[in-house]
Amino acid sequence: MKHIVPALGAAALAAAVYSCNSAGCLENRSSIPLAGFYTYSDSAGSKQITLDSLRITGIGASGDEPLSPEGRLISSVYLPIRSTQRQTSWELAYKWSYMLGGTLADTVTFDYSSEAYFASAECGVIYKYRIERLTHTTNLIDSIVIVDSLITNIDTEQLRIYFRTAHD
Repeated sequence: MKHIVPALGAAALAAAVYSCNSAGCLENRSSIPLAGFYTYSDSAGSKQITLDSLRITGIGASGDEPLSPEGRLISSVYLPIRSTQRQTSWELAYKWSYMLGGTLADTVTFDYSSEAYFASAECGVIYKYRIERLTHTTNLIDSIVIVDSLITNIDTEQLRIYFRTAHD
């Protein structure tokens, strides 16, 4: 019995040191959906686009900086999900000087379930989410396609946001 306790203590210490090691965790440490931006036109089909006048902010996220301030060129964005909630919303505001009023905004809202799981000793515990419902306004967003409703720490595009960029 005398030898078992020190052996267990050494094993627990080795496991704790090993689990703090991040060298073996090659994936993202968080499950965050990646949304790509696309143009939608009945006549031209769709293609990925880059936007420069889009400001993306979390709704109800106090003190948060914008995910993307206007003026930065972006063709995709990570949209963080709150693990303690069942719904998260973002505002996508278009700030083009030639528009009447200067700003036009859409809201994107996810309803989801979350589940914590043990990814690995290197990565630790990570949340995964299942998008159960997605709603959005349609000022400039034509549609949103959920490529994969299961959001994990794999770095892949789970959403495609289609913007109206031309009048047909």
